[in-house]
Amino acid sequence: MKGTIVGILLFAVLPLFAAEPDSSVSTPLDSNAIVESDDSREMTATDYFLWPFSHIFQPALDILIYPFAAPVHYVNENRILEKAEKLAALGPNRNIFLYPTFNLKPGTRTQLGITYRHRNMIFNKDYFVAMAALFVNSDLKFTTRYSKRNLFGSDFVVGGRLDWTLDRNAEMSVPRSFSLFDNDEPFLYTDSTYSAQLRLGHPMPFVCNMDFQIEGGAEHKAFDYPDVEDTVLTDHPKFKPNERGMYQHFYQFPFKFTLTYDNTDAPFVPTRGSRISATWRYAYVTDYHGENVTRRSNDFNHDFQRFDLVAQHYFYLGKDESQYGLSVKEAREFRKFYTDFSWDETLRLWRPENIRNTLLNRRVLAVQFRLSEMWEMENGGAPFSAFPTAGGTYPLRGYTKRFTDYAMKGISLEYRWPIDQLVDGVLFDEYVMYGRHWYSVDGEKMVNSWGFGIRVRKPDLYLFRIQLAFHGFDGFAAICTVAPEFQ
Repeated sequence: MKGTIVGILLFAVLPLFAAEPDSSVSTPLDSNAIVESDDSREMTATDYFLWPFSHIFQPALDILIYPFAAPVHYVNENRILEKAEKLAALGPNRNIFLYPTFNLKPGTRTQLGITYRHRNMIFNKDYFVAMAALFVNSDLKFTTRYSKRNLFGSDFVVGGRLDWTLDRNAEMSVPRSFSLFDNDEPFLYTDSTYSAQLRLGHPMPFVCNMDFQIEGGAEHKAFDYPDVEDTVLTDHPKFKPNERGMYQHFYQFPFKFTLTYDNTDAPFVPTRGSRISATWRYAYVTDYHGENVTRRSNDFNHDFQRFDLVAQHYFYLGKDESQYGLSVKEAREFRKFYTDFSWDETLRLWRPENIRNTLLNRRVLAVQFRLSEMWEMENGGAPFSAFPTAGGTYPLRGYTKRFTDYAMKGISLEYRWPIDQLVDGVLFDEYVMYGRHWYSVDGEKMVNSWGFGIRVRKPDLYLFRIQLAFHGFDGFAAICTVAPEFQ
């Protein structure tokens, strides 16, 4: 973790030490010429400072990406992505996409699925998506959503969504504020929830790049005992399962109001700009019912409020006129560099004379801050499913377990660089802090994960990512999923 922080700090200070590149200097994108330093001159203090970076740290980053070189070479040599796109695109206008999805996780969380996307299905500027997923233990999940822009010729956007989950091994963790020793206390339950939402949005008048959205919905939460009895939460000194909706049924009617600001330059490959979303939610929760209800299950009001903030900003490192994406020729040269890996070539490429043309050119620094907090209308009454959770999509990618509490706040930092036309290399570091309130600060309740990998995307479609994430040096998680890093 500390090594990652030092590396990020080096990213920031290197421009102060790197020599101004000569006009004759070119990168692998422009030509095969690499500026050679004069070995006969004496090393200065700056050279000694930069030597560990140019000879150890950055070459190590190239080595981390090297295991992906052979698959990338095979995919591009055989034009797999282009062929897959042609197979997935259907219809006379190629506005229909049908393709498989996947999410590889430990245990029963691994899933395979299929997705159907249809633009301009019924009306102009409408969008329909249907997804079905099958888990390795035969659990199922279905999602459909539909949206229509410029409703009746206006600026309104209307949308709806239906979800149905059949999960026999759903997992919850006792919120850390109730945990006996701030340890992970996971339990299983059966989830047969179905829900429906309807939303209406409109751009904010007189404010560019900002819109508001209201959403209402109805959810039927059906939680029951799992097949494995030793994972049942029967009692707890601080967290009473019968008063929190565990293994019980209830209806929930959420109402949401969202403000969004977005001036990013591309939806799936943003390189500049910001995206900020703030959501307030009030949920009316009915009394618990079902065969596992006790006389104390409905002693409290179950309603709750929740606030979620997501702030993202993308810094483009490079000349203003340069483009992040690679041309066919540039992609071929980058592909040759990663597939025909050479240590000497790496050392020459990352010498101080060339740092500005490599490390600080055509790169993206993506920063995300997230904050969530839940308030109970009556202390002790909100269902367990209302608590914010940090996990692989918060993101906290290095952990397979989850962190649950009243409040969560986290920050993620990603360094991205193109290695092919549709492929980016990624180095990331992220922190999450949990507690009773959003303003709580406790170093003992802060967790970290870091890692690296690749992400595959088109300008108008996110495809998938393959990454390795670590939490300190205590363990790791392998990620292979179609879900993007930043939700």
